[in-house]
Amino acid sequence: MFKFHAQNTIGKEGEALFQTLYPQFRANNVSNVTEPDFVDDKGRKAEIKFDVSERARRNAQGEQMNFFIETISNDNRQTPGGLLRAQQEGVDFYVYMFKKPQRVFIMDVNHAVNTMNELIETGLYRKCRIRNHGYYTIGYPLPIEKFQDCFIEF
Repeated sequence: MFKFHAQNTIGKEGEALFQTLYPQFRANNVSNVTEPDFVDDKGRKAEIKFDVSERARRNAQGEQMNFFIETISNDNRQTPGGLLRAQQEGVDFYVYMFKKPQRVFIMDVNHAVNTMNELIETGLYRKCRIRNHGYYTIGYPLPIEKFQDCFIEF
């Protein structure tokens, strides 16, 4: 079961790493934690996902093979998660970072949402329910390689 404070601590670690790697972005959700995580001097918004899972499928080099893409962050409230929430909030970049080994993937949000939807619609990927305190998060482990066309660089 995931607990909010533990997840929040992990998120803060990811945000600190992102800020170190991309200093052109400044924290955007300081006074309102529901705002997208970062904004740059051009007004472009970035949302960060920091994945520390040790259970993820890995290739021979020890690198994770899938993104876990949330579709619903809270099943009781039916709130959109991950890419869908980022798109709803007008976020430009969805940044998926792995802790070990450290890897960073920056995706165009709209392109990534389209790719996610196409993959889910195939029926080839299993829906996962992750238990939290009082609700479930729903999402899919989707192959990183299928998002290649969504990746951008700053």
